[in-house]
Amino acid sequence: MESPFPAGSINFSFELLPYIYFNVAFVIIAYPLYRIVGGIFNWELDKKTPANLFSDMMALVRYGFIVFVIGGYARTFNWIMILSFYIALFGYALLAELPFAKQSLLTRNNWPVRMWILFIIAVFAVLLMAGFHIYLIIYQNESSSKDNIPIALYLGCLIIPLILMTFGYIFKQEQNTRFLTKAYLNVIRIFKRRPRIPSENENQQSQLDTEALVQVQPFGKIARIHIHHWQIFYTFAFFTRFDHPVSQVAGGISLGIYTQGIGAYGPDDFLEEI
Repeated sequence: MESPFPAGSINFSFELLPYIYFNVAFVIIAYPLYRIVGGIFNWELDKKTPANLFSDMMALVRYGFIVFVIGGYARTFNWIMILSFYIALFGYALLAELPFAKQSLLTRNNWPVRMWILFIIAVFAVLLMAGFHIYLIIYQNESSSKDNIPIALYLGCLIIPLILMTFGYIFKQEQNTRFLTKAYLNVIRIFKRRPRIPSENENQQSQLDTEALVQVQPFGKIARIHIHHWQIFYTFAFFTRFDHPVSQVAGGISLGIYTQGIGAYGPDDFLEEI
């Protein structure tokens, strides 16, 4: 049966040997090495039991498989990416250990000036790299490369993390305010109304429904959105899919910083309970 997708529009790839090398370089060696080096130099590391360490490595394998296949790393994985990965892994850790850089997005209102300067430089670098990748996708389509992917599809994939973040926000609001539950009870109450004069039992039921609506309370724990740097750079890693040295460097940097986040703290959730 002919594929419903136009040729070149979907560029997933998997090759066993590159995938094994990918895991050896970016998980089996990188994760323990980071924990060891971080412990020696007293870097900020969450305390982990052996079970926690194993779970973190399995998370790296799971997330790594997804990005390896969808990001086309079977074609682009090479020594350039490995070198840039380890430079980013330990370089980002050194930056994060600077006293003024020990911040998170949650504390942005209290960031010192030097942290804002560092953040602006990082955003500028990301935008510069994004512009270069847009140039690559345009050039690739103009040259009719066999690996070309439509620019609309490439950029349109940015909608996916936005959709996931939107769902996260909805779930946060539901946990904190129960707005969906209240809306549901309101709708149920409307549809239960009858044009005729209600009986005594129906009046009692309506009163119970109203009381239930009033008594709906938020859950015991408050949810909040916390975007972690591992999530940001993991997302970037899906877009550094070009067989070009600059894109391979960008892929290594993205994977290195994502791995640093999981190596130091673990795969913390987008929604946190406090």
